[in-house]
Amino acid sequence: MKRLISLLLACVMAICCAGASAETIKHERVYVVTGADGGIRSLTDNVRLENRDALDELTDRTALKDVQNVGGHETFTLDGETLTWQANGKDITYRGSGEKQPEALPRVTLTLDGQAVTAAELRDKTGEAKLEVGYDADVQTPALAMTVMLLPEDGVSDIVTENAAVLSEAGRRLLVGWAVPGADASLKLPASFSASFRADHADLKWTMTLITSSPIEAACREIDGRVGDNARLELGEAEKLLTALENGETLPETEGRLAAIAAKINELNAGLFALDGSAKQLSDGMAQAADGAASVKDGAAQLSGGAAKLNEGAEALAAGMTEADGGAAQLKAGLDTLTANNETLNQGAEAILNAILDTANAQLAASGLDAAGIALPALTADNYADVLQQALDQLDPEALRAAALEQVQSAVRAQVEANADQVRAAVRQAARGKVLESVLTAANLPMTAEQFTAAVNAKKVPADQAAKITAAVDAQMETEEVKARLEQAVKEQIEALVKENTGKYMASDDTVAAKLAQAEAARESIGSLKAQLDQISAFVAGVAQYTAGVAQAADGAAALNAGMEQLSTGAASLAEGAGTLAAGAASLAEGSAALADGAAQLKDGAALLQSEGTAKLQDTLLNAEKSAAGKLLACVQNNLADMLRVYEQTRESAQNAGYDLCGEGMKDVTVYVIRTDLD
Repeated sequence: MKRLISLLLACVMAICCAGASAETIKHERVYVVTGADGGIRSLTDNVRLENRDALDELTDRTALKDVQNVGGHETFTLDGETLTWQANGKDITYRGSGEKQPEALPRVTLTLDGQAVTAAELRDKTGEAKLEVGYDADVQTPALAMTVMLLPEDGVSDIVTENAAVLSEAGRRLLVGWAVPGADASLKLPASFSASFRADHADLKWTMTLITSSPIEAACREIDGRVGDNARLELGEAEKLLTALENGETLPETEGRLAAIAAKINELNAGLFALDGSAKQLSDGMAQAADGAASVKDGAAQLSGGAAKLNEGAEALAAGMTEADGGAAQLKAGLDTLTANNETLNQGAEAILNAILDTANAQLAASGLDAAGIALPALTADNYADVLQQALDQLDPEALRAAALEQVQSAVRAQVEANADQVRAAVRQAARGKVLESVLTAANLPMTAEQFTAAVNAKKVPADQAAKITAAVDAQMETEEVKARLEQAVKEQIEALVKENTGKYMASDDTVAAKLAQAEAARESIGSLKAQLDQISAFVAGVAQYTAGVAQAADGAAALNAGMEQLSTGAASLAEGAGTLAAGAASLAEGSAALADGAAQLKDGAALLQSEGTAKLQDTLLNAEKSAAGKLLACVQNNLADMLRVYEQTRESAQNAGYDLCGEGMKDVTVYVIRTDLD
């Protein structure tokens, strides 16, 4: 707290003395004397016009009375509110009195045992006292206020402060409090400070207060430089984009920093619709292929029936060689026709498999697996099973969770170890208190470390005894044993902080949970894709088996046709050939049935790919966009809009916080120096 008060005081003085880009700077030091109730007893405004461009004549505006040059012999003329100085290139310092109320005045309230008292009454009494300092303001102009009170050497003890601190310098104690009067209530900045203490005929004389809006105005200038002048425009564009995203609409074009993001989201959504449309086309095409395979099955059944009849005709061959020879020729011609289509069927089945592999490759390329560190080669009929299995292994939920935990723990450990000095200081302070209490016990002084410190401050412990106890504590703190224990305690504290913060982060970070959920969804989708490709691969193998059967039947028919030349030697040879033909036709019927079943399975798989794959992926991502947009929209419309409103009001108020009027083009820096007499 002591460092904070010193830093605040330094910032006030440094900013109030800083230069600006204006040609002339008007420095106001408004010296005010008030009573404890905030009533003004006297007010003098000491003004210095900083003539940065060494002008011969300076024009100012003022509402002050009894204006006097207190820094030289330069003359002036006053015309209404216009004050013209013959500066001759010099700075001008003048003063005057004003009737305007300062932007904030301290108001001091004293109570004793809960009852209001004056400073004079407090001198004659003892009890539990409380001093509260608030700041009355006529206008809502945010300002930094700092009040200092010189505490008496006796009569004030056991001080407990709020928004204040007690500083000791040269054997005297100062009560220093701070507040930010006039700030917007939503900022939750203190508007007062207080100090409770044990009073024993306490003699409180006066307080000295510095009040200025210049640090707040300087902070607003710095924020303007970083944020730029388009904050409200970009906030409006963000609201417009999030509203469109929540409603499932195409994001409109914007001019700010969100333009690139909006274009990428539109591109992603367009890709989702295109992917689902392609999957629908594939499903429709496979339905047509299944219908064709069913027709092939029916034709093969008819062919099998014809082969059976041919066999019957072969048994009657002895009755008519010419009729049998013609039937064999027709059979060979039909099987040659089927054989000629074998290559087309095989190529068609392979084309279906390759088309589905191309679709799967496009889906995987757009899935974002590369961003997750999973690089997959292009899927082919030979490698798809191994490649997809590797992807499933890399998306194992437990392995991903362990990797996320390790990354979070590493980041948390770096942050904790960066603050190791603070942890070490806290551990050392606690250990010193324990060592002090053990030394006090050994010295037959049964009291806590806090009680001992209070007794020393109250001079109830002889100085030489206090010095010996302090030396004994210092000696023990420097022993190797204590140092080792301290280091061990620091390590244990660091490990505890790493474990605690890692657990909190993993439990609260929606991003980790969302990424794990996405990985699980991707794993399920890839598993489904692998199962579908397995079915399609089986279909291609079935087609190959069917064409092999057709080729085998064609070979049999050729042999039958060649044997027809030998039919004249015996009907038995012809009957044997007809039996072979009938068997081939039966195999053909079985192969066509397998083809029809495989085509039906492929049809179902393609439909499942569209309904449970691409359609579900599209719905999931669009719903996630809408949900995230709704949450962000509420934040933009409520929190960010309110914060921007407060900032703009604060900036405007701080820019017009001067006490006196200000000349055109001047920069005003005002500090109120207020003495409050408590008598």
